[in-house]
Amino acid sequence: MQSKARYLAGKIIELLLTLLVVSWLVFAAFSIIPGDTARVMLGPNASEAQVELLREEMGLNRPLLSRYGSWLLGLITFNPGTSYAYNVGVGELMAQRLPVTIGMSVIAMIMVILVSYPLAIISARKPGKLGDQICSVIGHILFAIPPYVASLLLILLAGSVFSLATVGNYVKPSEDFFGYVGCLLLPSFAIALPKIAMSFKFLRSSIIEQRTSDYVRTSKSHGLSDMKILIRHVLPNSNVSSITIISIILSDILGGSLIVEQVFNLPGLGRLLLSAISRRDFPLLSGIVFYLAFITVLLYFISDIAASLADPRIRLK
Repeated sequence: MQSKARYLAGKIIELLLTLLVVSWLVFAAFSIIPGDTARVMLGPNASEAQVELLREEMGLNRPLLSRYGSWLLGLITFNPGTSYAYNVGVGELMAQRLPVTIGMSVIAMIMVILVSYPLAIISARKPGKLGDQICSVIGHILFAIPPYVASLLLILLAGSVFSLATVGNYVKPSEDFFGYVGCLLLPSFAIALPKIAMSFKFLRSSIIEQRTSDYVRTSKSHGLSDMKILIRHVLPNSNVSSITIISIILSDILGGSLIVEQVFNLPGLGRLLLSAISRRDFPLLSGIVFYLAFITVLLYFISDIAASLADPRIRLK
């Protein structure tokens, strides 16, 4: 129990320190970018007096550390300022767009698990045989298709050729949940394709490695079938590597969804981020980047805790 508490406390401290460093890097990076936000907002015809007055109102003339402290406090209280371009709270804007990005990520992750696990099991049961070769070829093909290319192909096939779906027709979950899920299926599938291949490769290697262990030979000597050994022993012992790769894939999916949103014309964080970049909307831009980084760091934190529960030896290292 004490080792669990120490391990958890250490991981929480690491999480907080990492987020503090990330917050400073995000703030400093956007603070030193060339250009004047006040000038961009007022336009090229504004006088220097008008620009200076707006800079004073926005707090841009304050010292860097003072502005960072105020911004960090806003992050902690989930109120990282007001968008310059939309004149709306950053938290409110992100809350409106999060259902798209998070929904796509969750659906894509479910697709990855549902497809990669069976492929890995079929492939690892008899390495080098026909089933393994077919699964490996499928994995190579999927890995070679970037999400934006898959998006264009899916739009062409499902939207134009077969008329199976209306691309770009977003439905809010509060209006029609099944319609919401349906409009996210194609973009989620486009995101999931290369991640399926990645997950399949890692799981296959882990299962094959576990199948060569002594406990597998002992189980066989006790008369257990290959399938029972696989389900009862091999897959549970592959959990540590599975948890790690799933956390990596999920964070990668979250970032990849930003591009796919543009292709499918979905109102997610990706379009909001590009809008913030074009308008030099620092509160909105820094808020989106930090919270995406926060989700990524949190996923790795959760995976570390889950891996330590699956394999207590990790806490002793």
